[in-house]
Amino acid sequence: MKHAGWKTGMIALLLTGVVGCSNSTSPEAATPTQQSATSSQSDSSTSSQQAVHTISADEKKVEELLSQFKTQPPTKVVTVSVAITEILNELGVTPVGVPTTSSKLPASLDNVPRIGTSHQPDLEQVAKLQPDVILGPASIQASIDKKFKPAALPTAYLPVDSIDELKLSTVVLGRLFKQEEKATAFLQSIMEKEKTFIDATKGKSAPKVLFLFGSAETLMVMNENTFVGSLARNLGASNVASDVLKQTETYVPLNMESIVAANPDVILLVAHGDPSAVTKKFEEDVKKNGAWEKLSAFKNGKMKALDYSTFGIASLVKVPAAYEELENILYNK
Repeated sequence: MKHAGWKTGMIALLLTGVVGCSNSTSPEAATPTQQSATSSQSDSSTSSQQAVHTISADEKKVEELLSQFKTQPPTKVVTVSVAITEILNELGVTPVGVPTTSSKLPASLDNVPRIGTSHQPDLEQVAKLQPDVILGPASIQASIDKKFKPAALPTAYLPVDSIDELKLSTVVLGRLFKQEEKATAFLQSIMEKEKTFIDATKGKSAPKVLFLFGSAETLMVMNENTFVGSLARNLGASNVASDVLKQTETYVPLNMESIVAANPDVILLVAHGDPSAVTKKFEEDVKKNGAWEKLSAFKNGKMKALDYSTFGIASLVKVPAAYEELENILYNK
């Protein structure tokens, strides 16, 4: 069975308490997306016992990301990323502008101006808000820069595609906005739930899974450097794109011949754009192309579209729900 190992230089979340607390807990077992994690609780009734919360990360990477910000902390922030918007909300930071999206944003942001989608932000609306910085996902930096650089609007980009990247960006934002304790608490909560799901798959036979990213026009194969791909990796599944096809690019066009040769046990679709239209097109393609019927996933009824509200956009907030759904699909017969 393949379980992800430690990633050198990624996130270390440390919660240290005074030794000898009567209610302290033993160090948490390591999870695939941590470097180390220990936790203890302090007895608030005893003044000499005080909990110290520290977030530690790859300092070189953190400093590199923080160096983008001329104002630390920035006071007026516009985000063009749902993932970043959600993290800021967990840290108690309210942007002056958030993306227009079909995803449900926190209710506390209902009255915050919408500034257009991630790929098509409204330059005029953003400029009116006079932000100290515009926060965007690193994966689409080139397209966003085309909009904002000519207007001399300040931008910064954070990686948010995989669960490890989401965690790293939470560390960075916690540091940037002087909210390390909130970032620590948020990450600890996520990782405790994550560990429960990972532990539940240990000792089970690892399925071979193929992830497809679909639009109304095309289907792409996704490797493990994606949100859903990284979750499946942590659950011990073998990603066909990464392990069998040796795919180094995050997305590559679907090649049916190579997929038949790989013969995945499970095939899962993440829709882009109109989820219902993409799912319908995929189902039609399966009916037309007999090659799909040769696959173990088809024979075992393990071909399905994932819930867009959970998997459509990388989201640290939705990680527990995503793990639960994936575990049920991958391991429950």
